[in-house]
Amino acid sequence: MTMELAKHCGPDDIITPTGDYLGQNHAGWHRHASALNVLERFGSAMWNKYFTFTFERNPWEKVLSNYWAYKGYRHGFGGSSEQISRAERLWRKISGYPWSLDGWLKYRIFRGNLPRASGLRLPKALAKYTDQTGQVIVDAIYRYEQREAHLEMLSERLGLDIKLEAREGRGTRQNRASCTESYSDWSRDLVAKHFRDDLLLLKYKFDQPAPLDPVLNAGEDSMMGLPVDRVEYRVENMAA
Repeated sequence: MTMELAKHCGPDDIITPTGDYLGQNHAGWHRHASALNVLERFGSAMWNKYFTFTFERNPWEKVLSNYWAYKGYRHGFGGSSEQISRAERLWRKISGYPWSLDGWLKYRIFRGNLPRASGLRLPKALAKYTDQTGQVIVDAIYRYEQREAHLEMLSERLGLDIKLEAREGRGTRQNRASCTESYSDWSRDLVAKHFRDDLLLLKYKFDQPAPLDPVLNAGEDSMMGLPVDRVEYRVENMAA
């Protein structure tokens, strides 16, 4: 998405690096900076002038994709930011890491419980688009599963023609088993517990298709004239 939006940016815009793209004007900015961090640095007056959005994905699919990013890693493929060290590659080869999905998740639990570790780390993005109270602060949350239709919505909202053509990060998955086939009961429940608040907001279900509509913040519910979920919601217990 970064590369697709970069095509429409000017020389003064901030673009963080991704893959082999070096970005521009990004000193002091992290590629995965949260919406709250951006809001605090620019101030609410500037923030409110912009249309802010993110893309989200079914947590079970997202964790499975994260697993395959490790298991399907091939050195030299993908962007420079995706490469890992020789020592790490050697350890993975010797150990067979990351094993099965269940084995990988158990290993991550083990690592998260080590001294000075920060707990289980999975690709949970809720804090990227909420504030300290758990209130959603972006204008729209589009869905990866409905990306073609939602990119059309985004294109019309921004007055730009946005096509998702970049291939970065793809090609690591070595089988196309469905999400429901890939999980055991244990791993399914682990993801459900870890992403509890995400699931409440985004309304994903393990064995059901993704909802068709984006989640739009209050004030944006008439955009495109489509039926959408209004966000008048506050996430509780975000640390759980």
